[in-house]
Formats: sequence, structure tokens, C-alpha cells
Amino acid sequence: MKHTYRDDIDGLRAIAVLAVIFYHAGVPFFSGGYVGVDVFFVISGFLITGIIFREIQSGTFSLTRFYERRIRRIYPAVFALIGFVLIAGAFLYGAPDFEKISRSAAANTVFLSNMLFWRESGYFEDPSTLKPLLHTWSLSVEEQFYIFFPIMMVLIARFFKSNFSKIILLLMLGSFAASVYATYQYTSAAFYFMPLRAWELFLGSLLALSGDSFRAGIKARNFLSTVGLGLIAGSVTLLTEETAFPGWAASLPVLGAGLVLFGGMEENTFIRKILGFPPLVFIGKISYSLYLWHWSLLVMGKYYLIREITITDTLIWLALTFTLSTLSWMFIETPFRSGVFWTRQRTFVLGAGLMTVTFAISLFIYLNQGFPQRFPQIASGDDDAEKVRWGGCITEHRKEPPAEVSLCTIGMDGGEPEFLLWGDSHSRAVAPAVDESAVASGVTGYISAMPGCPPLLGIDRQDQFLGSCSTYNDMVLNYLVQHPELRTVILMGRWSISADGRKFKGEEGATKRQLDVWNNKEGANAELFDLGLNRTVTQLTAMGRRVVIIAGIPEIGYDVPSSYAIASRTGRDVNSIIAPTYQEYLVRNLDARNSIDAIAASYNLLVVDPSTVLCDSERCLAVADNQPLYRDDDHLSTYGAHYISNIFDPLFVSLSGK
Repeated sequence: MKHTYRDDIDGLRAIAVLAVIFYHAGVPFFSGGYVGVDVFFVISGFLITGIIFREIQSGTFSLTRFYERRIRRIYPAVFALIGFVLIAGAFLYGAPDFEKISRSAAANTVFLSNMLFWRESGYFEDPSTLKPLLHTWSLSVEEQFYIFFPIMMVLIARFFKSNFSKIILLLMLGSFAASVYATYQYTSAAFYFMPLRAWELFLGSLLALSGDSFRAGIKARNFLSTVGLGLIAGSVTLLTEETAFPGWAASLPVLGAGLVLFGGMEENTFIRKILGFPPLVFIGKISYSLYLWHWSLLVMGKYYLIREITITDTLIWLALTFTLSTLSWMFIETPFRSGVFWTRQRTFVLGAGLMTVTFAISLFIYLNQGFPQRFPQIASGDDDAEKVRWGGCITEHRKEPPAEVSLCTIGMDGGEPEFLLWGDSHSRAVAPAVDESAVASGVTGYISAMPGCPPLLGIDRQDQFLGSCSTYNDMVLNYLVQHPELRTVILMGRWSISADGRKFKGEEGATKRQLDVWNNKEGANAELFDLGLNRTVTQLTAMGRRVVIIAGIPEIGYDVPSSYAIASRTGRDVNSIIAPTYQEYLVRNLDARNSIDAIAASYNLLVVDPSTVLCDSERCLAVADNQPLYRDDDHLSTYGAHYISNIFDPLFVSLSGK
């Protein structure tokens, strides 16, 4: 295996990083641009394995030299970025958000950010604008891989008669099989865990080890590399946020990258000429810095602007990204990689020093809770004691439903429960309002809540938790059958996301698809919402229960506490920036409200409408009395809940008989 510089690999790097950048910029036809990271994994496995294998074969391999090269390649630029994020974050982010950033910076210093972001993933995950180091998860995956990989190569050479390809093939197939399984069962783990991503690097390794043994002419290589580019292009344009990923879908860009690398093993192939185009090669050379800087600049810009970026914003961001990346490549990456000024000993001292100092600073910020004294105190809208109390009244998603219905008492202490508040996380969010009103009327009840699971019988979400919502809702219904003393049932959900499926305004995430699990039938969200709510109300009224429906809470589409914090510090009125108009609220909830009103009319139900307090004729408030009414973009804060509590007074007065 001979080693010569291949400018086409830098060209492939350029395609990968541009795909990622354009995806994050929301450029049309780049809905699957996130696969650029997978292309990077294959390239990395190909290049690093080639270096290790050649040195093992020549008897010159040294773990010390290997890790020295990794430090020179990775550390200077990434620690420069972390330093920038911490310094800029100190001026930009409020204490709670700055504390979280310091935690991710600390995780980055020991290359465990992928595990941190995996732990933080889930239903109540913070928006990406609060995660300027989110993209570093892929660096952590690579560095974790290269902790064990060179050692494994040495052991294979020593104890397994140099059967590199066979062993790596087995490991690749095992990792791929595990990734496919986990993608549908443990989606976040499949995305972030190194062992479930290792097959992508292993494919590059196999190509480096065995690519030369496959004889192919120029025409065959041209054809294969064309297919490879097609697979990458198809992945970039056809995959979306809704695609189950990585799993089977990731095999397309991974195989595509492998075919392009294989096709370019001969100098005279057209792929070498195309990808060797000088501007592409230059972008490939600065691709590491581009990848590092683009995301942090983008999300910090969005955090400051508190709105979707415009074309002008995008052009400014791209110009700034390319400028900083070029400077980073010239004055940080290149000098440290060349080794002119740094001996091996100094390199390790530098690496250890960067890790120690950055970790210590990050820990200091974290232990001081983000230094709240940096800015005037800004209300969060949440009462800590109440947040803890009601936060414990959530049944988290699991593969298997809980053994029994999880309940919390709500209303007057010591009374006989006579109502049930049943719903998703929005029911937990309004719990302080229901509690305050019920206490005032001397009424006691229960709350049963499961995130992402509105009380729509037989309707489930099409994701890795498929089946958990319908099963849990069936359990709640059975509980009501066994407890006739709960004569009133209050239904609450984020009805708009169930009936529409799409996220709202600046909110992140894929469209939510529903499934009628009773009939194993797909359908339009609005149709299935109407079907599920009708089933729930029909069952409850047949049991002789009084049914009350809480209409949808107006969604804001932006994280309200952080938006309020940055707007306050920069002299802007947050309501004028992010508060939706009343017309936007009506349009957003049109399908859901039509169903609710029709069902309420058919069964003579009471509908309690929070918008009568949260909205006026022009807009729906995000902040009132200098207090955020929401704790994120769509869940009421404890202050927001108390703000609307009086809308429940007529209901509980009637229950109390006063």
C-alpha cells in the first residue's frame, strides 16, 4: 500500500462539509445534508487506517507518535473554538444557559460530548440555539474510536496473523447490525454512540486495507465513482429529518463515499479530475475549521436575533464562517500540524494543558451556576418547588409501559378524589392552574400525564415509542373503569401538533405522524385526531363521566425564557419579536378546534379556553408582568399556569357544589 497525497479526497471533504453547512442553513434540496458527517467518518477511517497499516507493516508504528499526530490535528482548532464559545457566551447567554454551555465545554475537553448530548436528548430537550457545541459530538465519536483502534490493529498484527480485513469486516457487520436495530428502538443512542457509528469508520478501514486487491479498470472505476457520487447526492437531497437515521439510510452515503474513494485509487479516473478542482480542494483543506465554526456562529447568531435567519443573514454568516475558517486553517491548524515549533514532548504538554485549563474553566463556570451576577436578575417564570412537584407527575416514555397508571394528587389535600386531569406534558404544565383553582373550591383529584401522548384512544405516534401512548391511554381508561368515583375527566393535550403534525415557527424537529393502532391504519393527522378524540369522549360519556376539554395552549415557537433574557439585555420587547398573532394562533389550531367544537356540541361538553386569557385580539403573550409565561416554546411556566388559573374556577365551583 503506497501513500500519495490525493487531492480528490480533499474535494470529497469539501462536498461533505458543504452538504452539512447548506443543510444547517436550510438551503433547498439539502434536507439530508447531515450525511456529510457520515462521509467524513468514511474518509477518516480510510486515511487513518492506511497510515497505521503502513507503519505496522514497516515496523515503524508507534502509539506515541499516533496520538501526537491526533493532538496536532484535532486539539488546537477545537480548543480555540471552545474558548471562543465560552468567551462569547459570557457576554451573550444568561446564567442557566451559560451553565449548560460550560457543561458541554467540559465534556468536549475529554471528548465525551456525544454522551452528554445523548443524555440530554429527549422530549424536553433544549433547542439547538442553546447548544453551540452540539456538532462536536462527531469529534467525540472519532476520538473514542481512535483510542482503541490503533491498539486493536497492533494486537491483530501480533496475535491474529495479520488478518486485518477479516476481523474488521466482522466488526463492521456487527456494528452495522446493531445500528440498524438501535435506530428503530433506541434512536438517540444509535445516533450518538461510538460503537453504533463505528461501522462507518470500519468501512473506510476495509477500503484502505483491501482496496488495492480489487483490480478494476478505468471504466469500472469511473462507473463506480459515479454511482458513489449519486448515492451521496441522493442522500443529501432525498433524506429528511423524518428519515430513520442512521440505520439502513446511512448505508447510502457511507457506501457512496467508499465507492468514490475506491474509484479515485487510480490517478487517471475522472473522479480525480472532478474532485481535484482547485476551489473544491481548498474548501476540503479548511473543512475541519469550516465544520467547527459554522455551527457555533449560526446558533449563537440565531440566539441573538431571536428569529429565523434571512438570506442576508445567511450570506453574512457564510462570509464570516469562511473567513474565520481560513484564518483558523492558516494560523492554528497548519502551524501546529507542521511540527516546526512543537516537539513531541511540547505537543503532549500542550494537549494536556489545553484539556486541563479548559476543563477547569468550564467546571468553574458550572459550579458557579453560570455566574448569574453577570447580568441583572431576569425572572424565569418557574417556581423551583412547584417545578419539582409537578415534574414528578410525568410518566416517561419507555419501551414497555409502566405496570400501573402513575398518578399525582392535585387540588385540596386530604379530600376524596373526584376528577382526573388526563393528558400529555401540556396537562402537567397546566397542573398548577388546575391545582390553584381546585384548592380554592375545596376539590381533590388526580393527574396522569405522559409526554407526547394526548388522550386520543387508539392513536399513536410513529416513532421509536410506537405503541407506548396507546397502551398507556388504554391503562388510564381501565383505571377510570375501576374508579367510578372519578366522575369528571379533564382532557388536555398539545392538540395542534396532533392535528397538524408540523412544528411551529422557529421550533425544531420533524413532522409528527400518527397511526390508528386499533385498525393498523395511517391517515391524515387531522383525521386521526378527530377519530381518537371522538373515541375518548364516546368511551367516557358511555361510562357516565362528565368530560371537560381544555383547548390548546398558544404555541410561541421560540424558547421564551432565553428569548426574554437576551431581549431584555439588548433593550428589545420580546412580545413584539416572538409573540404569535391571534390570527396565527387561530390558523394553527383550526383543525384541532374544529374537531373539539364539533365533539363538544355533540356531547354538550365544557371547553375551557386558555387563549381567552393569554391572547387579545392582536397577539398571544409570551411574557406578562415581566415574567415568562412559558418555560420553553410551548409549555406554560408555573407563573404562566397561575396566570390562567381563574378560567377553571367555574368548573371547580360547580364540582364543589358551592
